[in-house]
Amino acid sequence: MSDLTLIAEDILDVMHATEEAYHATRLMRENPDPTVIDLFRTKMIALQERLEKIKMVLDNEEAWAIEELADALSMMNAGHHTEYRRTPRMNE
Repeated sequence: MSDLTLIAEDILDVMHATEEAYHATRLMRENPDPTVIDLFRTKMIALQERLEKIKMVLDNEEAWAIEELADALSMMNAGHHTEYRRTPRMNE
């Protein structure tokens, strides 16, 4: 699977998370009890985490590309991913 495919999947995940957050918002307006508010908060946190991951990659495209290359070389030579990264792995 290519990096562009992984990024596209993350964008699709963000779109689904946005839709889930929207539905949680509607539910909260109709029935504002603590359980529904917790559900809304959970959906919004998940959406924020997904958006932050994509934003970090877009803000650091060059660093991300270099770390992906280093990760691939590490997998070929050592059989495991690199220990340290400044940018997130897209397939996690």
